[in-house]
Amino acid sequence: MNNWNLLKNRKIIDLFIGDNPVQSYMFEEEKMPYMSGIQICEFSKKLGFLQNYNEEKLSRWQYMDRLLDYIIENNKINLFFKELLEIKRFEKLADDCYTYGFGSSIQEKYWDIVNNLFQSINKYLTFDKCYIEYNLQSYQFSIVDFENNIELVASKIEEVDSAYIKRIANEAYNAIKNTDYESAITKSRTLLEEILIKGIEEKNCKPSEKGNINTLYNQFKVLYKMHINDELDIRIKTLLSGFEKILTAISQMRDKNSDSHGVGDKRLELNKSIAELFVNSSITFSNFLIYIIEVT
Repeated sequence: MNNWNLLKNRKIIDLFIGDNPVQSYMFEEEKMPYMSGIQICEFSKKLGFLQNYNEEKLSRWQYMDRLLDYIIENNKINLFFKELLEIKRFEKLADDCYTYGFGSSIQEKYWDIVNNLFQSINKYLTFDKCYIEYNLQSYQFSIVDFENNIELVASKIEEVDSAYIKRIANEAYNAIKNTDYESAITKSRTLLEEILIKGIEEKNCKPSEKGNINTLYNQFKVLYKMHINDELDIRIKTLLSGFEKILTAISQMRDKNSDSHGVGDKRLELNKSIAELFVNSSITFSNFLIYIIEVT
């Protein structure tokens, strides 16, 4: 049976990072947005996988190859494509499309590139006797075998709930066990960010700024009226104030301890106790946020 490792074909990787064209015309080529080494590392971090560009200096395709290993192993295929095809990554189309409308030609060009991407991937997968079926409304993807019509379906993007918190917590504790403290803290931040985004989207609103956890939390507080709730006991408000400081600390820990963020505060030497403190705090706060979402 075929598996998602087929995506690690170098020609497919070059499609992802904007090197190979997804379609060629007489005088132009359509490509996915170009991704530099630093951009691939930043993209990896959004998916929960930390790559250190400043220390490793690998080829761009190697960073993407390692990211594919991670997303395949952790069943994040659907999330990978969802982030890869995020329309904000295609902002350069605004320069390429000359239109005075509400961007209709930009939308058409975007969907043209996306559909041609999968056609190109399937062209290469033909030699492995399979192809990808995809639904770009729900971001669900599967590999279908030509010969026996067997499907390898990617796991659905996971519901952010108490079970999700427990799973991420186990991953974080395993990272601590393996002395991968940076990964544990990355998972702590990812956990909080995903829950804040879930809460915002539950109110039919668009998250204001993905990647900025403090901005997301402020938006969350407004939507759930946490900032004006006079019924909360002063002791609860004080406790929440403490959690907000923890949220800021987790955000700053990842920003200032990551080598991809230039100079800043002195890099903190992580150890097991510090990692456990951040992970435990994020889990406790995450459970509280889930409660707020469910009862509001």
